[in-house]
Amino acid sequence: MSLAPPGDTPSHAGGNPWRRLLVRQAPWLVGVLVVLALAGGKPAGVTRLDLLVYDLLIPRRHPAADPVIVVAIDDESLASLGRWPWPRAIHAALIEQLRAAGASVIGIALIFSEPDAKDPAGDTALASAIRRHGAVVLPLEPSQQADGGIAEGGPTPVLRASVARLGHVDAEIDLDGQVRRLYLRAGVGQPGYPAFALAVRDLFNPASIDAPLTGLRHGQTEPASPPNTRWMRDHEVLLPRTPGQPKISYARVLGSPEVLSQVRGRVVFIGITAAGLGGELMTPVSGTQSMMPAVEFHANAFEALRSHTLIEPATQGLRMAFALLMTSLLVLWPLHGRRHQLLLGGAMVCLPVLASGVLLYTTQIWLAPLTATLGLLIGCGIWLGLDLRTGRRRLSRLRQHSLATLEAIGDGVVTVDTDASIRYANPVAQRQLQDSDLIGARLTSVISMAPDSLALLRAAVEECLRNANEIRLTTDLLLSVPGSPARSVRASVSPLRGPGSGLDGAVIVLADVTEAVASANRLQHAATHDGLTNLPNRVLLHERLSLALARMQRHGGSIAILFLDLDRFKRINDSLGHRQGDAVLKVMAERLKAICRSTDFVARWGGDEFVVLMEDISGPEAVAVAAAKLVSVLGEDIETNGMRLTTSCSVGIVMAPQDGVEIDQLLAKADTAMYRAKSHPDAGFHFYSSELKIWTRERLTIEVDLRHALRDRQFELHYQPQYELRNGALVGFEALLRWRRTPELLVQPDQFIGVAEETGLIVEIGAWVVMQAAKDLASMLAAGQTAVPVAVNVSARQCVNRNIVEVVRDALRQTGIPPALLKLEITETTAMTDAAQVSELLEEISALGVRIAVDDFGTGYSSLAYLKRFPIDELKIDRSFVQDIANDSDDAAIVRATIALAHELGILVVAEGVETEQQSLFLAGQNCDIAQGYLYGRPQPGLRETKLINYRPA
Repeated sequence: MSLAPPGDTPSHAGGNPWRRLLVRQAPWLVGVLVVLALAGGKPAGVTRLDLLVYDLLIPRRHPAADPVIVVAIDDESLASLGRWPWPRAIHAALIEQLRAAGASVIGIALIFSEPDAKDPAGDTALASAIRRHGAVVLPLEPSQQADGGIAEGGPTPVLRASVARLGHVDAEIDLDGQVRRLYLRAGVGQPGYPAFALAVRDLFNPASIDAPLTGLRHGQTEPASPPNTRWMRDHEVLLPRTPGQPKISYARVLGSPEVLSQVRGRVVFIGITAAGLGGELMTPVSGTQSMMPAVEFHANAFEALRSHTLIEPATQGLRMAFALLMTSLLVLWPLHGRRHQLLLGGAMVCLPVLASGVLLYTTQIWLAPLTATLGLLIGCGIWLGLDLRTGRRRLSRLRQHSLATLEAIGDGVVTVDTDASIRYANPVAQRQLQDSDLIGARLTSVISMAPDSLALLRAAVEECLRNANEIRLTTDLLLSVPGSPARSVRASVSPLRGPGSGLDGAVIVLADVTEAVASANRLQHAATHDGLTNLPNRVLLHERLSLALARMQRHGGSIAILFLDLDRFKRINDSLGHRQGDAVLKVMAERLKAICRSTDFVARWGGDEFVVLMEDISGPEAVAVAAAKLVSVLGEDIETNGMRLTTSCSVGIVMAPQDGVEIDQLLAKADTAMYRAKSHPDAGFHFYSSELKIWTRERLTIEVDLRHALRDRQFELHYQPQYELRNGALVGFEALLRWRRTPELLVQPDQFIGVAEETGLIVEIGAWVVMQAAKDLASMLAAGQTAVPVAVNVSARQCVNRNIVEVVRDALRQTGIPPALLKLEITETTAMTDAAQVSELLEEISALGVRIAVDDFGTGYSSLAYLKRFPIDELKIDRSFVQDIANDSDDAAIVRATIALAHELGILVVAEGVETEQQSLFLAGQNCDIAQGYLYGRPQPGLRETKLINYRPA
């Protein structure tokens, strides 16, 4: 996170990173230097300000019980006892009365430094009274000597000898002439005497004598010899603000014994309170008073000592750490935004005072805050100065950048005054308007637009100037400059504010969107048209169908939807490649557009499917004629990329409103009719009917039930035996699939194999058949029975995805049967679908040791040369040739030629559908190898054979 001032850039302090860092941290560094300078030699002004802050924050203490009373030498006493000073005998009499009244401790805040010249016996009397009381404190103070040294100015030797304790009355006078602090210990050479108030407290509470003293330590030095004797101080403390102590007039105590009851058990301070006799101190601890008698000051000090409310000044190290800690806040200031910096700066400047106050009231430690405050204040001032300079630079840069931006942006920018006269136009606007002399001209006189576009712009400018609102035109404007093509521009008008936030004009932005509009049109076309054929796609078809149905429902009539699908298009894609397939689709699209009426709508649905929407039709007959024409034209041969291809299509037709008015429903019905047409290739097209709905529902039901049949194991294998014609030996079985749809209903393959092929379920079903046949063979072998090969039919789907190889390998591995016991039958049509791929597939199967048979031979359009390429073990003659061999010479010739051809290639021949003895004799006469049919046995569940031979692998 950068610590640079807001808006500052790295160029603010040059390219040197150290210099930038120094500039960023200059306020903090200056603040630290200020703190160090003030800490090293604190100026008087800063000290006075700290004292002023202390006076504002000084806490007030209210003791729970006040044991102090002041016997005041006041004006009443002076009037009663005469001029001051009084004879010592009067003071002796007072002490005697106080002793008799039960005063606890007496602190006499009067310095008797000289003997009483008028009454020498008075000192003796006073000393005796002090000695008899036993708990009297007398003061002493530093006294300047003639030789420059300091001596202890205190009571006469007689009084010193009689007093219980001495205490110094030295008080620190601050620079402003006020007294706020005292030293708990002081003395000549070393701080050996307690403060006057401390000496009184020690007599009042002897248990506190050995307690450690609070206050700021100033250290002790060895006593110096005269004349260099110094007055040493230690344990500096500050006094809190306390309420005034109760006072009794000195004269009343002497003249009115009844008032003495107030002093019983209390600490009595005796001192001067009358004005003009000296001993007054200017101190803030006096509350509202500006001057306080010294005796009250000492009484307050005693109370603060007794209640532990003295305030301790912080050490220099603590003050330095506090000031540096507060000053370090300057590092955080740049992290905040400009809006909060002034508030944060004010808070930071006030924080030291606040922290000092909190510390003062919670810990009774006084931390002078002005050093930290001045460091923060000067640092903030420097920061604000830098920020101001940065702001000026930023404003200058902003102005330059704004002009550069306005001149560099790709939009035209024009500012006008409240009269719509041009004040400024950037170069783009000048090029757009082809006029470099725009300043001062009326906007409408220099801008060349189509009339309706100019009216929209003029209205937008007038509304903006009238209501001071931003206006964004949603309609693109046509900018027509003579000699250039028209351009589309998008305009917005915003109010321009003056220095006083008043409306000063408007800013017009003209964004050239010509290319964007063209791009949007291209995208719209791409979103609604097929990229290959450029025909409308499903999106546009749905829109057009919605409009056509709405017109039909409003005006009547009928519409027809023709759903076209190219037959065998997948074969073109798979065998010739997608490039050739795409070429075919393009030709078909062109033929469709050429043959359809201009009012018809032709769309590509996807893949090899197209949709034709016909409106305003006279009836189904006209639609049938159009459909027949489509089938005829699309069935013509195509020459593309040097190849001639034969194509055909199937068309499903649906009529609205006869077959419905819902788009999705109509398209689904047309699709259903198209599939019905595919199942009847001779028809070419088919109208939707209610029977188709039933047919479709039945196919869907079969598909769902087939999935359940796989899960619930409803399939069965029935086996039909195969016998060798030469000797009548059983040589194999063909596994035939049956579906036990219900316990009573056994479904034949021709009723569900087609659906299984279409849905792809034939792959899973075929895998089950292979595995089940292998398991049945394994069961026979495990039971000690002689097993013969079992033939299993393989679908085209299984060959296309090459799944069959893994299925066979897995079946052999799981059951452990000899591979030669398993025989796979593929139809001739499947074998010829993709000869190269099928040949490779059959090689892999044959490598496993599994035998290969070609089923339904003669029904396809195969080349006999492929028989040599494929690893075929058997050819199965289709039953359609076998059933009439006794009566039809053509069928007999085909069978005879097939047997001869197969034997020449070393391939066994199996005849299917043998049902009569006559057919069997003919086949035997032609040396056919194996026969299969009802004559020898019908398919039965399980491997049941009536006659077994020993199986010997070839």
